[in-house]
Amino acid sequence: MDESVTYRIAVRYQIRQASQEIAKQSSFRSRTASLRDLTPEVLVAFGEGFLMQGESSVKTAFFGNVKRRLQKVWDFLKRAPKAWETLKKYLGVSSVSDLPKKIKELAREGYKALGKIVKKLQNTFPLSLYFVPKNKMPGLTDLLNRIIEASPALKKALAKVNTSVVQPLDRLLQKYVPNLSRPLKAAVFIWIWLNVAEISWDFESLIAGFTGGISLGELFSSLPESALGALLASLGVGFHLLPVMIAARILWLVAQNLLEWVPGKGFKVRWDRITGERVPSELVRTV
Repeated sequence: MDESVTYRIAVRYQIRQASQEIAKQSSFRSRTASLRDLTPEVLVAFGEGFLMQGESSVKTAFFGNVKRRLQKVWDFLKRAPKAWETLKKYLGVSSVSDLPKKIKELAREGYKALGKIVKKLQNTFPLSLYFVPKNKMPGLTDLLNRIIEASPALKKALAKVNTSVVQPLDRLLQKYVPNLSRPLKAAVFIWIWLNVAEISWDFESLIAGFTGGISLGELFSSLPESALGALLASLGVGFHLLPVMIAARILWLVAQNLLEWVPGKGFKVRWDRITGERVPSELVRTV
C-alpha cells in the first residue's frame, strides 16, 4: 500500500478515536444548549478537514498528537460559544447534519487560499528573499562574490551598504499579504492554529481568529520565525531566512538596476552595467 494512503488511514482512525474519547468527558456530555450541535462527528470534521489537507500535513498530524489538537478545539469552543455561533453563521448551515460537510468544505477552501497566498509571497519581491530554498543560497552568495571581484567600485559601494535598507519581515508581510473574506480568514487561522504547534494566542486573539477578525498580514506577522518555517514546511515550501547583510546588498543592487528580479525564476544579472563591457545577462535562479 502506498505510504501516503497508510498515513491517511492511520490519521483518520486517530481522529475518530480521539473524538470519541473527548466525547466521553463529563464537560462534553454536559455542554450548554449553545453547543448541543458540537457533536463527536463535528470534531471528526474539524480533524479531517483541518489536519488532512495535503500529504505533508497528514504526516504532521500523524506525529503531532491528534487528540491534543482536537482537545484544543473543544476546550476553546466551550469557553467561546459565540465564536462557534459566528463560525456556524459563516457556514450557512440549515441543518445540524450539514455541519460536518460544511466544516470540511471551509477547511478545503482555507487550505487552497493559504496555498495561493504562499505562492504569491514566493513571487513577490522583496518578500521572495525570505523564501530562498537552502540549496539555492550558495548561488546568491557566489553571485555577490563574483560581482565584488568583477568591479572594485562596487566592492567599495557594497561595503558601505547597511542593514537599514531591509524592512523587517513582519512589516513586509503586513504590506504584501492579500486579504480574504472573513470566513476564509477564519479557516486559514484555524488551519494554522491546529497545524503549527509553536504558536499560542491569548483568548481574545483566538476569538478574533475564529471569527475572521484578524487580517492575514497581522496573522502572518504574529508568527515567530520557527512557526512560520513550520507552516511553510507543512505546505511543502522551503523556508530559509537570508542573512540580513546579504539581503541588504541584494536590495541595493536591485535599486541600482544591476540586478533585476524575475518573478518565479530569480535574479537577472546585468553584467554589462556591472563591468561596463558588452557581456550577456545571466539568470541566477532562487526558486
